[in-house]
Amino acid sequence: MRTLISFDRNGHIVGEFPHDPLAGFSARRHGLRRRLMNAKEASTMTPECALSIAQDRYDLEEKRIREQAFVSDEKKRQDEYRRKNILVSDAVELWREHLVVTNSEKTVNNYLTSLRLYVEHCGDHRLRDFSRAQNILFIDKLQQIPSSKRKNEFLSVNTQHMHIRQLNNFLRWAYDNELIDKLHRLKKPRLPDKDMEVFSVSQLQTLKAHLLSNLDQDVSVRHMVNARNLYRSFMLATNCLMRVGAIYSLPLDAIDLEARVIRVRDVPELGWKNKGSKWPNKPISQRLYDFLKEDLANRSPKERWFLDNGNGGTWYSEAGKVSTAMSKQVIAAGLPTGVKPFHWGMRAAMITWLLNDGESPQKVQQLADHADIQTTMRYYNTREASQRSAVERLPEI
Repeated sequence: MRTLISFDRNGHIVGEFPHDPLAGFSARRHGLRRRLMNAKEASTMTPECALSIAQDRYDLEEKRIREQAFVSDEKKRQDEYRRKNILVSDAVELWREHLVVTNSEKTVNNYLTSLRLYVEHCGDHRLRDFSRAQNILFIDKLQQIPSSKRKNEFLSVNTQHMHIRQLNNFLRWAYDNELIDKLHRLKKPRLPDKDMEVFSVSQLQTLKAHLLSNLDQDVSVRHMVNARNLYRSFMLATNCLMRVGAIYSLPLDAIDLEARVIRVRDVPELGWKNKGSKWPNKPISQRLYDFLKEDLANRSPKERWFLDNGNGGTWYSEAGKVSTAMSKQVIAAGLPTGVKPFHWGMRAAMITWLLNDGESPQKVQQLADHADIQTTMRYYNTREASQRSAVERLPEI
């Protein structure tokens, strides 16, 4: 029979308790040992008296441990019940707490908008009850939502696809956090097949010449600051493939001409977070080095930002304003409209040119800061490239 109270080698009286008080002792496993009376105290009384007092203390400790275990066990049962019966809206709130740690406010709001639409049109049901039926219902409801940009039209297929994508990201998070037991494969609206429209090198040369011509005009100080900042953003976008958000939020002290790198980091002051960057240091080519050296030398000591207003403040209120301003210059330069100037026009154009010129896709991936090389290859306008190659081989007639 197991001895629960005993003297140890130092004369202390100790008690043994099961690891799991609700299940009891396990065979061939020692229990938890707790001192009930130290040797000094035990020496002042007879062994029988000491053991009697120790037994009373053992009973009290056992009761405390059992109550603690019961509370812990009950909490686990309640947590498990809540996990299995959590509503979509409550799960979204938990997701938001995780999102804000690693994403910008804009990204978080985009995700939450998609889930708000889901709850609004599909109901705030138990998350575990999600099925293919809710997936199809959400697609059906998205197709009936009026567009906020075009009268008498509904959400575009691209927008519908985005909302389903973000619902899928939420469900993957829920699966990873054991809120659901199944990883769902969602049906998505079929996107139309189309090539990404990019500027050609000659078109970018035209845009560059136009931006430079703006610097030579005798205009107001405000227009001159805008022209200078747009040319600066053009140089970074075309010479090291930086995203417009990184350009907008770039502090001057992130430009290290000695090491010839631009360090792209989160900028809490502007509420901007780097997009999952794996290669956050952008190399500075000789061409870009020459431009930056002259540009930095001619700046006011007050300036703090790459796109500065001249007094230490950002010239644009957000990254989207940089794109809007550049789009106006694209139109003024006589280039095709409808092309996102930084994303498709410059960044994708440079990626396409490098790949067409035979540069390693892995090197282009790193320069473009893509986590997945498939993302890099999607920028590569393969059909246009293969058609150009084929058309050059047509016989002369």
